[in-house]
Amino acid sequence: MQNKLASNFGRLAGAAAIAFSVMFSAASAEDYPKMNMKVAHALPETYVWSEQVDKWFFSELEKRTNGQVTAQIFWNGSLVGPKQVFDAVGSGAVPMGADAQGYYPAALPLNTMPNSLLGTLTYANSKQASTLTREVFEKFPEMQEEWKALGIWPLYFNAVPSFRVACTEPVAKVADLKGKKIRQFSAYHPKVWEAVDAVGVTVLPAEIYEGLQRGRIDCVFYNYSAIVSQKMYEQAKYVSKASFGAGSTWPLVINYDLYFNKWPESLRNVVAELAKEAEQRSVEVAEREEVKALEAMKERNVNLVEFSDEEQAKLEEMLPDFIDIWVEQQKGTDRYEVAQRVGEYIKKRSEELK
Repeated sequence: MQNKLASNFGRLAGAAAIAFSVMFSAASAEDYPKMNMKVAHALPETYVWSEQVDKWFFSELEKRTNGQVTAQIFWNGSLVGPKQVFDAVGSGAVPMGADAQGYYPAALPLNTMPNSLLGTLTYANSKQASTLTREVFEKFPEMQEEWKALGIWPLYFNAVPSFRVACTEPVAKVADLKGKKIRQFSAYHPKVWEAVDAVGVTVLPAEIYEGLQRGRIDCVFYNYSAIVSQKMYEQAKYVSKASFGAGSTWPLVINYDLYFNKWPESLRNVVAELAKEAEQRSVEVAEREEVKALEAMKERNVNLVEFSDEEQAKLEEMLPDFIDIWVEQQKGTDRYEVAQRVGEYIKKRSEELK
Protein backbone atom coordinates (compact mmCIF):
# COMPACT_ATOMS: atom_id res chain seq x y z
CA MET A 1 0.00 0.00 0.00
CA GLN A 2 2.84 2.35 0.91
CA ASN A 3 4.54 1.69 -2.43
CA LYS A 4 1.27 2.35 -4.24
CA LEU A 5 0.85 5.67 -2.45
CA ALA A 6 4.44 6.60 -3.22
CA SER A 7 3.84 5.76 -6.86
CA ASN A 8 0.68 7.88 -6.92
CA PHE A 9 2.48 10.81 -5.34
CA GLY A 10 5.34 10.34 -7.79
CA ARG A 11 3.01 10.62 -10.76
CA LEU A 12 1.35 13.69 -9.24
CA ALA A 13 4.70 15.28 -8.49
CA GLY A 14 5.80 14.63 -12.05
CA ALA A 15 2.85 16.65 -13.19
CA ALA A 16 3.33 19.34 -10.55
CA ALA A 17 4.69 21.85 -13.02
CA ILE A 18 1.54 21.42 -15.06
CA ALA A 19 -0.62 21.63 -11.92
CA PHE A 20 0.93 24.92 -10.90
CA SER A 21 1.01 26.31 -14.46
CA VAL A 22 3.28 29.01 -13.10
CA MET A 23 4.57 31.69 -15.41
CA PHE A 24 5.94 34.67 -13.54
CA SER A 25 4.66 37.87 -15.09
CA ALA A 26 3.57 41.31 -13.95
CA ALA A 27 -0.10 41.83 -13.19
CA SER A 28 -1.09 45.49 -13.29
CA ALA A 29 0.08 47.18 -10.07
CA GLU A 30 1.36 44.03 -8.36
CA ASP A 31 3.77 41.33 -9.43
CA TYR A 32 1.68 38.18 -9.02
CA PRO A 33 2.78 34.90 -10.62
CA LYS A 34 0.39 33.52 -13.21
CA MET A 35 -0.79 30.12 -12.01
CA ASN A 36 -3.64 27.65 -12.08
CA MET A 37 -3.43 25.46 -8.98
CA LYS A 38 -4.92 22.06 -8.44
CA VAL A 39 -6.51 21.76 -5.00
CA ALA A 40 -7.08 18.32 -3.44
CA HIS A 41 -10.18 18.59 -1.25
CA ALA A 42 -11.31 15.62 0.83
CA LEU A 43 -14.85 16.86 1.48
CA PRO A 44 -17.91 17.04 -0.79
CA GLU A 45 -18.61 20.21 -2.75
CA THR A 46 -22.17 20.17 -1.39
CA TYR A 47 -20.96 20.73 2.17
CA VAL A 48 -21.92 24.26 3.25
CA TRP A 49 -18.37 25.28 4.24
CA SER A 50 -17.03 23.93 0.96
CA GLU A 51 -19.44 26.19 -0.90
CA GLN A 52 -19.43 29.30 1.26
CA VAL A 53 -15.90 29.38 2.63
CA ASP A 54 -13.44 27.34 0.57
CA LYS A 55 -14.92 28.16 -2.85
CA TRP A 56 -15.31 31.77 -1.74
CA PHE A 57 -11.62 31.87 -0.77
CA PHE A 58 -10.44 30.83 -4.23
CA SER A 59 -12.94 33.07 -5.99
CA GLU A 60 -11.70 36.03 -3.97
CA LEU A 61 -8.09 35.04 -4.56
CA GLU A 62 -8.66 35.21 -8.31
CA LYS A 63 -10.29 38.65 -7.98
CA ARG A 64 -7.63 40.09 -5.69
CA THR A 65 -4.80 38.93 -7.95
CA ASN A 66 -6.49 40.41 -11.02
CA GLY A 67 -7.14 36.97 -12.45
CA GLN A 68 -3.52 35.86 -12.20
CA VAL A 69 -4.09 33.12 -9.61
CA THR A 70 -6.84 30.59 -10.30
CA ALA A 71 -7.66 27.19 -8.86
CA GLN A 72 -9.21 23.92 -9.95
CA ILE A 73 -10.72 22.19 -6.92
CA PHE A 74 -11.06 18.41 -6.93
CA TRP A 75 -13.78 17.60 -4.39
CA ASN A 76 -14.59 14.56 -2.31
CA GLY A 77 -11.17 12.94 -2.59
CA SER A 78 -11.32 12.75 -6.39
CA LEU A 79 -7.67 13.78 -6.86
CA VAL A 80 -6.11 12.52 -3.63
CA GLY A 81 -8.06 10.38 -1.20
CA PRO A 82 -8.87 11.34 2.41
CA LYS A 83 -5.97 10.69 4.79
CA GLN A 84 -3.52 11.29 1.91
CA VAL A 85 -4.05 14.98 1.19
CA PHE A 86 -1.48 16.36 3.63
CA ASP A 87 1.20 13.98 2.34
CA ALA A 88 0.46 14.96 -1.25
CA VAL A 89 0.65 18.69 -0.48
CA GLY A 90 3.78 18.28 1.65
CA SER A 91 5.54 16.35 -1.11
CA GLY A 92 4.75 19.05 -3.64
CA ALA A 93 2.54 16.73 -5.69
CA VAL A 94 -0.25 19.29 -5.39
CA PRO A 95 0.18 22.84 -4.08
CA MET A 96 -2.89 23.06 -1.84
CA GLY A 97 -5.46 20.82 -0.21
CA ALA A 98 -8.04 20.45 2.54
CA ASP A 99 -8.63 17.56 4.92
CA ALA A 100 -9.48 16.95 8.56
CA GLN A 101 -6.38 17.00 10.75
CA GLY A 102 -7.95 14.32 12.92
CA TYR A 103 -7.06 11.77 10.23
CA TYR A 104 -3.33 12.32 10.89
CA PRO A 105 -2.76 11.45 14.57
CA ALA A 106 0.77 10.09 14.06
CA ALA A 107 2.03 13.12 12.13
CA LEU A 108 0.03 15.77 14.01
CA PRO A 109 -0.38 14.43 17.56
CA LEU A 110 -0.84 17.93 19.02
CA ASN A 111 -2.74 19.52 16.17
CA THR A 112 -5.31 16.77 15.85
CA MET A 113 -6.76 17.94 19.15
CA PRO A 114 -9.16 20.69 17.92
CA ASN A 115 -10.59 18.36 15.26
CA SER A 116 -10.46 15.20 17.33
CA LEU A 117 -12.35 16.81 20.21
CA LEU A 118 -15.11 18.08 17.93
CA GLY A 119 -18.40 16.67 19.14
CA THR A 120 -17.13 15.93 22.66
CA LEU A 121 -18.75 18.93 24.40
CA THR A 122 -15.29 20.53 24.67
CA TYR A 123 -16.28 23.72 22.82
CA ALA A 124 -19.46 25.60 23.66
CA ASN A 125 -19.91 27.21 20.23
CA SER A 126 -18.23 27.72 16.89
CA LYS A 127 -16.77 31.14 17.71
CA GLN A 128 -15.15 29.83 20.88
CA ALA A 129 -13.75 26.84 18.99
CA SER A 130 -12.35 29.03 16.20
CA THR A 131 -10.77 31.52 18.60
CA LEU A 132 -9.12 28.82 20.71
CA THR A 133 -7.81 26.91 17.70
CA ARG A 134 -6.21 30.03 16.24
CA GLU A 135 -4.79 31.23 19.56
CA VAL A 136 -3.27 27.85 20.42
CA PHE A 137 -1.74 27.56 16.95
CA GLU A 138 -0.16 31.02 17.18
CA LYS A 139 0.92 30.96 20.85
CA PHE A 140 2.54 27.52 20.96
CA PRO A 141 5.47 27.06 18.51
CA GLU A 142 5.32 23.30 19.04
CA MET A 143 1.97 23.28 17.23
CA GLN A 144 3.50 25.03 14.24
CA GLU A 145 6.50 22.71 14.12
CA GLU A 146 4.30 19.68 13.46
CA TRP A 147 2.91 21.29 10.30
CA LYS A 148 6.39 22.33 9.17
CA ALA A 149 7.62 18.76 9.57
CA LEU A 150 4.94 17.66 7.11
CA GLY A 151 6.03 20.36 4.68
CA ILE A 152 2.70 22.18 4.87
CA TRP A 153 1.18 25.27 6.45
CA PRO A 154 -2.46 25.74 7.50
CA LEU A 155 -3.89 28.96 6.07
CA TYR A 156 -7.16 28.83 7.99
CA PHE A 157 -9.36 26.44 9.94
CA ASN A 158 -13.10 25.99 9.44
CA ALA A 159 -15.37 26.42 12.45
CA VAL A 160 -18.50 24.31 12.66
CA PRO A 161 -21.55 24.50 14.95
CA SER A 162 -22.72 21.91 17.44
CA PHE A 163 -22.85 18.31 16.33
CA ARG A 164 -26.13 16.39 16.54
CA VAL A 165 -27.35 12.89 15.85
CA ALA A 166 -29.81 12.10 13.08
CA CYS A 167 -31.04 8.56 13.49
CA THR A 168 -33.38 5.97 12.05
CA GLU A 169 -35.27 6.06 15.38
CA PRO A 170 -36.05 8.99 17.72
CA VAL A 171 -33.47 10.07 20.32
CA ALA A 172 -35.36 12.14 22.91
CA LYS A 173 -33.30 11.13 25.93
CA VAL A 174 -29.85 9.79 26.69
CA ALA A 175 -31.20 6.27 27.18
CA ASP A 176 -32.36 6.24 23.53
CA LEU A 177 -28.73 6.22 22.42
CA LYS A 178 -28.10 2.82 23.99
CA GLY A 179 -27.03 0.24 21.42
CA LYS A 180 -27.17 2.67 18.48
CA LYS A 181 -24.44 2.37 15.83
CA ILE A 182 -23.28 5.96 15.41
CA ARG A 183 -20.83 7.47 12.98
CA GLN A 184 -17.49 8.53 14.47
CA PHE A 185 -14.41 10.14 12.91
CA SER A 186 -12.17 10.84 15.87
CA ALA A 187 -10.10 8.66 18.14
CA TYR A 188 -11.99 10.24 21.04
CA HIS A 189 -15.51 9.50 19.81
CA PRO A 190 -15.45 5.90 21.03
CA LYS A 191 -15.33 7.34 24.57
CA VAL A 192 -18.32 9.57 23.77
CA TRP A 193 -20.42 6.64 22.61
CA GLU A 194 -19.11 4.33 25.31
CA ALA A 195 -20.27 6.85 27.93
CA VAL A 196 -23.86 6.57 26.64
CA ASP A 197 -23.78 2.82 25.86
CA ALA A 198 -23.76 3.37 22.08
CA VAL A 199 -21.41 1.88 19.46
CA GLY A 200 -19.11 4.06 17.36
CA VAL A 201 -18.54 3.17 13.69
CA THR A 202 -15.87 4.93 11.59
CA VAL A 203 -17.32 6.02 8.24
CA LEU A 204 -15.76 8.45 5.75
CA PRO A 205 -17.93 11.41 4.63
CA ALA A 206 -18.54 10.00 1.14
CA GLU A 207 -19.81 6.71 2.62
CA ILE A 208 -22.26 8.00 5.23
CA TYR A 209 -25.46 8.10 3.15
CA GLU A 210 -24.96 4.56 1.86
CA GLY A 211 -23.98 3.44 5.35
CA LEU A 212 -27.38 4.57 6.59
CA GLN A 213 -29.12 2.88 3.65
CA ARG A 214 -27.38 -0.44 4.29
CA GLY A 215 -27.75 -0.38 8.07
CA ARG A 216 -24.05 -0.12 8.74
CA ILE A 217 -24.89 2.83 11.00
CA ASP A 218 -28.11 3.86 12.76
CA CYS A 219 -27.18 7.50 13.24
CA VAL A 220 -25.16 10.13 11.43
CA PHE A 221 -23.09 12.45 13.59
CA TYR A 222 -23.13 15.88 11.93
CA ASN A 223 -24.33 19.43 12.41
CA TYR A 224 -27.74 20.56 11.19
CA SER A 225 -26.44 22.16 8.00
CA ALA A 226 -24.58 19.05 6.89
CA ILE A 227 -27.62 16.91 7.62
CA VAL A 228 -29.63 19.19 5.32
CA SER A 229 -27.09 19.83 2.55
CA GLN A 230 -26.26 16.14 2.19
CA LYS A 231 -29.90 15.09 2.65
CA MET A 232 -29.05 12.71 5.47
CA TYR A 233 -32.59 13.15 6.80
CA GLU A 234 -33.81 11.06 3.86
CA GLN A 235 -32.33 7.98 5.56
CA ALA A 236 -31.95 9.17 9.17
CA LYS A 237 -35.48 10.50 9.56
CA TYR A 238 -35.25 11.61 13.20
CA VAL A 239 -32.97 14.58 13.98
CA SER A 240 -32.33 15.00 17.69
CA LYS A 241 -31.73 18.42 19.25
CA ALA A 242 -29.20 16.93 21.66
CA SER A 243 -25.97 18.94 21.42
CA PHE A 244 -22.52 17.37 21.47
CA GLY A 245 -20.65 20.65 21.15
CA ALA A 246 -19.06 22.67 18.35
CA GLY A 247 -15.53 22.58 17.01
CA SER A 248 -12.86 23.73 14.61
CA THR A 249 -12.04 21.34 11.85
CA TRP A 250 -10.37 20.89 8.50
CA PRO A 251 -7.79 23.48 7.45
CA LEU A 252 -6.91 24.64 3.97
CA VAL A 253 -3.20 23.84 3.72
CA ILE A 254 -0.46 24.90 1.32
CA ASN A 255 2.97 23.51 0.53
CA TYR A 256 5.33 25.19 2.99
CA ASP A 257 8.22 25.73 0.60
CA LEU A 258 5.95 27.12 -2.11
CA TYR A 259 4.29 29.56 0.28
CA PHE A 260 7.30 30.84 2.21
CA ASN A 261 10.16 30.46 -0.24
CA LYS A 262 8.82 30.56 -3.80
CA TRP A 263 5.86 32.91 -3.78
CA PRO A 264 6.56 36.64 -3.84
CA GLU A 265 5.66 38.60 -0.73
CA SER A 266 2.90 40.40 -2.59
CA LEU A 267 1.01 37.16 -3.19
CA ARG A 268 1.72 35.78 0.27
CA ASN A 269 0.28 38.95 1.81
CA VAL A 270 -2.91 38.68 -0.24
CA VAL A 271 -3.38 35.03 0.75
CA ALA A 272 -2.64 35.69 4.45
CA GLU A 273 -5.19 38.50 4.64
CA LEU A 274 -7.77 36.49 2.73
CA ALA A 275 -7.19 33.50 5.03
CA LYS A 276 -8.04 35.65 8.08
CA GLU A 277 -11.26 36.70 6.42
CA ALA A 278 -12.11 33.11 5.48
CA GLU A 279 -11.62 31.92 9.06
CA GLN A 280 -13.96 34.61 10.38
CA ARG A 281 -16.37 33.85 7.55
CA SER A 282 -16.48 30.21 8.63
CA VAL A 283 -17.73 31.29 12.08
CA GLU A 284 -20.39 33.50 10.54
CA VAL A 285 -21.44 30.69 8.22
CA ALA A 286 -21.60 28.27 11.17
CA GLU A 287 -23.86 30.52 13.19
CA ARG A 288 -26.08 31.47 10.26
CA GLU A 289 -26.35 28.00 8.76
CA GLU A 290 -27.36 26.33 12.00
CA VAL A 291 -30.43 28.57 12.19
CA LYS A 292 -31.09 28.30 8.46
CA ALA A 293 -30.78 24.51 8.43
CA LEU A 294 -33.12 24.14 11.38
CA GLU A 295 -35.74 26.20 9.55
CA ALA A 296 -35.19 24.19 6.36
CA MET A 297 -35.83 20.94 8.20
CA LYS A 298 -39.04 22.34 9.64
CA GLU A 299 -40.19 23.36 6.15
CA ARG A 300 -39.45 19.85 4.87
CA ASN A 301 -41.34 18.26 7.75
CA VAL A 302 -38.28 16.51 9.07
CA ASN A 303 -38.89 14.87 12.45
CA LEU A 304 -37.11 17.17 14.92
CA VAL A 305 -36.87 15.39 18.24
CA GLU A 306 -36.83 17.55 21.35
CA PHE A 307 -34.10 16.91 23.92
CA SER A 308 -34.90 18.51 27.27
CA ASP A 309 -32.54 20.65 29.32
CA GLU A 310 -32.56 17.91 31.94
CA GLU A 311 -31.47 15.30 29.40
CA GLN A 312 -28.80 17.67 28.01
CA ALA A 313 -27.44 18.18 31.52
CA LYS A 314 -27.42 14.41 32.02
CA LEU A 315 -25.50 13.98 28.76
CA GLU A 316 -22.93 16.57 29.79
CA GLU A 317 -22.52 14.90 33.18
CA MET A 318 -21.98 11.48 31.62
CA LEU A 319 -19.25 12.55 29.22
CA PRO A 320 -15.69 12.77 30.59
CA ASP A 321 -13.44 15.85 30.36
CA PHE A 322 -11.77 15.31 27.00
CA ILE A 323 -9.08 17.95 27.51
CA ASP A 324 -7.90 15.94 30.53
CA ILE A 325 -8.00 12.75 28.48
CA TRP A 326 -6.02 14.34 25.66
CA VAL A 327 -3.36 15.65 28.04
CA GLU A 328 -3.10 12.30 29.85
CA GLN A 329 -2.59 10.49 26.54
CA GLN A 330 0.53 12.57 25.91
CA LYS A 331 2.15 11.31 29.12
CA GLY A 332 5.40 9.48 28.48
CA THR A 333 6.08 11.45 25.29
CA ASP A 334 8.07 14.60 24.64
CA ARG A 335 4.73 16.31 24.05
CA TYR A 336 3.44 15.94 27.60
CA GLU A 337 4.76 19.23 28.97
CA VAL A 338 3.41 21.32 26.09
CA ALA A 339 0.12 19.39 26.18
CA GLN A 340 -0.27 20.35 29.84
CA ARG A 341 0.30 24.01 28.99
CA VAL A 342 -2.11 23.85 26.04
CA GLY A 343 -4.74 22.13 28.17
CA GLU A 344 -4.45 24.74 30.92
CA TYR A 345 -4.67 27.53 28.37
CA ILE A 346 -7.79 26.10 26.72
CA LYS A 347 -9.60 25.63 30.04
CA LYS A 348 -8.77 29.15 31.21
CA ARG A 349 -9.72 30.80 27.90
CA SER A 350 -12.87 28.70 27.56
CA GLU A 351 -14.20 30.26 30.74
CA GLU A 352 -13.28 33.74 29.51
CA LEU A 353 -14.94 33.18 26.13
CA LYS A 354 -18.25 31.84 27.45
